[in-house]
Amino acid sequence: MESIKEQMKMPISLDLHMTISKLAEKNEIDKDSALEAGAFVAAQFMESVKKTKFENNQGPLSKEELKAIFEVIGEFYSESFKGQFTQSDFDTITQKTMSLIMSPNKDTTISNYFKKLME
Repeated sequence: MESIKEQMKMPISLDLHMTISKLAEKNEIDKDSALEAGAFVAAQFMESVKKTKFENNQGPLSKEELKAIFEVIGEFYSESFKGQFTQSDFDTITQKTMSLIMSPNKDTTISNYFKKLME
């Protein structure tokens, strides 16, 4: 049986790749926007998992699930931006993600980010 991390790896990696590629297409890519993309992808994925778990009466996200999400994101950035991704960058993504998740208007904020990206 696949670990939680392995189950999450493909969808998160695809979302990150697509989001960063879209930023690059629009010539809006720099380190800050790449880190922000990671935070928005993480927040969107967390909300999606949370909604699915709620619908299936499975409770909130577990610490293991949260850890797996951030590990996948950290590994993606380490592999994609070899030598350019630091612990400080990872901390930035984590802090921004948690700020988004804790925001009272998180659904609108996340939705608007991806809507604007796809314009």
